[in-house]
Amino acid sequence: MVIRRVHDIDKCELLRKSWLSGFPEDVIADAAACGNLRPVGDGTLLHARGAEADGLYTIASGSVRFTRTTEDGHATTIGVLDAPSWFGEISLFDGLPRSHDGYALGPTTVLFHSRSDFKRLLDTYPAIYERFAKMLCLRLRATFDLVEEAAVAPLQQRLARRLLELAHLKPSMLEASVTARVREVPLTQEELGHLLGKSRQSISKLLQAWEQNGLIQTKYGRISIKQPDALRKVAFPDPLPQRGRSPSTAAGQHARRSKETT
Repeated sequence: MVIRRVHDIDKCELLRKSWLSGFPEDVIADAAACGNLRPVGDGTLLHARGAEADGLYTIASGSVRFTRTTEDGHATTIGVLDAPSWFGEISLFDGLPRSHDGYALGPTTVLFHSRSDFKRLLDTYPAIYERFAKMLCLRLRATFDLVEEAAVAPLQQRLARRLLELAHLKPSMLEASVTARVREVPLTQEELGHLLGKSRQSISKLLQAWEQNGLIQTKYGRISIKQPDALRKVAFPDPLPQRGRSPSTAAGQHARRSKETT
């Protein structure tokens, strides 16, 4: 079943929807020709924190969970990406080891470009550099937002923002684009607690209140967002007219404009 699904994947179409969106067909065809599809099972480690960068990954189907293990042994989830997102470019650009672990979340297929093939594509088509520079800048802005809110935002705002990010309804450190569809967040309440540095009980109390108001629905190991607009009001309760748009909102709009113009 997995093999049949891999054979059905159109590599060119995948690249058109991901990091080569808007590029000429000859560029897409070249990148597709040197990329290899890799089907992996649930829980497979795609790359480990501290490992040397081997290449760039584009998710063709399924999802990938990114984690870091804390000093007390807890695996803290940083984010979850699904198709047609990509990952692994940071270590390819700065030459440093991987900053986190990446695990397949369910049966997953990735399109892999080796470090040498990716470098050749960059050298052959310099416009790809600009594409990645813009995306890395958007992720850096999201990181600045995260640092600021960790210092000043109350827990309910931080939790609402993480849920929106993990559901791809708000730009995040790992993903600058957003989608319009409602999704489930594949994390437990304990994992959310580790992510935010709070107890499971604190997270559970907020989730129960939101569930009673119809904003979310909790399931075993998952949280389904039912009213994303209402959850956004919790995440961003103030219009902040004196400060203008929030950086995350600006980043999301810039990402959408970039897709439309490239």
